[in-house]
Amino acid sequence: MIFLISTLEPARIGQLPQFIGHYRALGVERFLLTLQTEPDVGDDAREREQARFAAMLAELRIEDPQFLVEGYGAKALRRGQDALQKKHVAASDWVVWSDADEYQLYPAPLPHLAAWAGKHGVTLFRGVMIDRVAADGGLPAWNPGRPVWEQFPLACFLPTRFGGGERQKITFARGDLTLSTGNHYVNAGMTAQTIGKWVQVHHFKWDATVKERLAFRLGPAFRSQSADWVESQRSLDYFDVHGGRFDPDDLKPLDLPARDFIDWAGGGRQREVAAAQPTVNANAIFSMAPTVVTQAQRKPRF
Repeated sequence: MIFLISTLEPARIGQLPQFIGHYRALGVERFLLTLQTEPDVGDDAREREQARFAAMLAELRIEDPQFLVEGYGAKALRRGQDALQKKHVAASDWVVWSDADEYQLYPAPLPHLAAWAGKHGVTLFRGVMIDRVAADGGLPAWNPGRPVWEQFPLACFLPTRFGGGERQKITFARGDLTLSTGNHYVNAGMTAQTIGKWVQVHHFKWDATVKERLAFRLGPAFRSQSADWVESQRSLDYFDVHGGRFDPDDLKPLDLPARDFIDWAGGGRQREVAAAQPTVNANAIFSMAPTVVTQAQRKPRF
């Protein structure tokens, strides 16, 4: 069984049709989705959002909506997702780990990749986060009637000085592996086998809601349990300087293959993330033609 586990905020409910359609086409068979709301939200407002979430899942033929009423934070999300994994996922199953604004690309259907991995002793696939930005560098409102790839056509690595967040993600893993907060690594003490190439993880974060979401992370509740507020402050400072949009000089398009895995040779913080981890043995046993991410001034392919 191929699962997808994800937790989302109410602002992402309207984006679920495209998100679910993308992963269903890849071969995901069961979605375990949780709506997170803040504990200080009024009961009436929370019930409206939960009803909207349940109705959307029913429309998408997804059963058993999950609800998390806890302050937004990586540890809270991890606890909820770990509980779902323990309850529903067998060791032989595979799980796509994805936030609701992340669209992963694979060169083959996920059931085929899982079968191939089982034959070769591979237990997980890693991905690299690729920023998706509107063509004019603005922060547009989400348009549910237009493909997300067209709304944010520019694929790039935003400068390290701008965000500084970790680009590595565990994207597709066997059901007996548990992950760290943020899905960046397997938990300490676990061993895993991966491949030498990386999954493309296209990150559709930079829309009209991003400044409000970044500002939330500057509040005392979030700052008390995560250092990620520093990245959020840095991002908001950048938008204040640049009039609420990206400077074109900071948007260097990537020339990417359509759906293949990619090589990843990043700079700055990316070099740290790409370094070998003690719990992951990177073994390039997946035979494919080499493809390389390059900082090239070409029109993106999506």
